[in-house]
Amino acid sequence: MESILLIGGVFNLIGGIGILLSIFIRIPFGYPGIPPAGDIVPRDYMQFRFFCVGTAFSFGTMYLYLYRHPQHAIPFLFFGMGLKYWAFASSLIAKIRYNMPNDAFLLFGVSNLLVGVLFTIYLLAV
Repeated sequence: MESILLIGGVFNLIGGIGILLSIFIRIPFGYPGIPPAGDIVPRDYMQFRFFCVGTAFSFGTMYLYLYRHPQHAIPFLFFGMGLKYWAFASSLIAKIRYNMPNDAFLLFGVSNLLVGVLFTIYLLAV
């Protein structure tokens, strides 16, 4: 079961790297590219994109720590599981209401849903 923690950690770290790289280069099947600085609307969009990278790295390193110390996993996974389900829900809303690109929805929303389900399985099994 601890492999679920490893999957969560690696998933978050790779996701954070993907979001960070997409800010600077175009990645196939990745997040949409960034327009020139003067064309970014809303103006604070980049702050949220960088914050998302930091959140992914923070949770990724936490899941890797929990993989090494699974006795501490249960309380933290409730937070992580909630965030994973929120990532899916917010992506679904963005997809339906704001026409979020399919690639970004699958890459972020659906993959977070899958990890959330894995965390739920972990918590039900312990």
